[in-house]
Amino acid sequence: MQDQDFSYSSIEVICSDLKIIFITDEKTTDTTRSDIHMHSFWELFHLKEGSLALSNEQFGCTLEKNQMLIIPPNTYHSTTFSEDAIKKSVFFTFERVKSSSSEENLFDKMYTAFSGCGFCKLDDCEYLSLLLDTVLENNATDKFAKPWRLRANVTELIFSLYDKLNTVSGEQSKNSHMPNTYWVYKYAIDRLLDIYYINDINLEFLSKKLFVSPQNITRIISSAYGKSFNELKLELKIRNAKKLLRETTLSVSEIGERIGYTTSRGFLSAFVKYEGCTPSEYRKAHRNNQ
Repeated sequence: MQDQDFSYSSIEVICSDLKIIFITDEKTTDTTRSDIHMHSFWELFHLKEGSLALSNEQFGCTLEKNQMLIIPPNTYHSTTFSEDAIKKSVFFTFERVKSSSSEENLFDKMYTAFSGCGFCKLDDCEYLSLLLDTVLENNATDKFAKPWRLRANVTELIFSLYDKLNTVSGEQSKNSHMPNTYWVYKYAIDRLLDIYYINDINLEFLSKKLFVSPQNITRIISSAYGKSFNELKLELKIRNAKKLLRETTLSVSEIGERIGYTTSRGFLSAFVKYEGCTPSEYRKAHRNNQ
């Protein structure tokens, strides 16, 4: 198994009863095609040049130069960039915290606004793109009072996104308070699954990577995704197999190898159990519908 460790940094800001958790990693500017995946954070894309095609099984959109896109948590998707694409992307989420302040409560409004936006494409993003650039540039340098500058930058970016969405109605979130490290572990598990889902990884492997017990990883995955670790791995494999069956002429055995199966029989058995039909039957049905 190839060891592909990743690096990331997190920024946390508390405003009244709202904590913003904002994370960047080494893929901030990566424009390689991504397999189908999901993450338990909102993802914000800004396309500076070129185009970006985003798709899942029910939805597709194209992002053009100077547009932004918000991708909601726990939603499967894949991305394809044009050769001239230049992009930046970050992750963020929210946590309710106790506050002794008499100021306006912010968590419910913020969480409702972002939960209701779905896949949201934004135009006229000059100010937002400037804020995003400022966050990433300050994060990459060692300026005086860097943490305070970053917190101010992140706060303005997230609140400006809220203003852009301009949707403050809906049911209030009833999420319970989570410890700070919970969100960091959720993020790390998301990214490790993106990297290693085709391999025969197990909870002990994630435990070694994150220095967290397998029991805690199981709890975090159950909370973030609503399924077990093995169910999540299988779902990622089969969704990527379905995409390859629909969009390529690769043989069934080649697709099985692409998603981590060492034998065609193992892939066939898993696919039939998950989908109720063989890979060939799935390909024929979906090509006839296109």
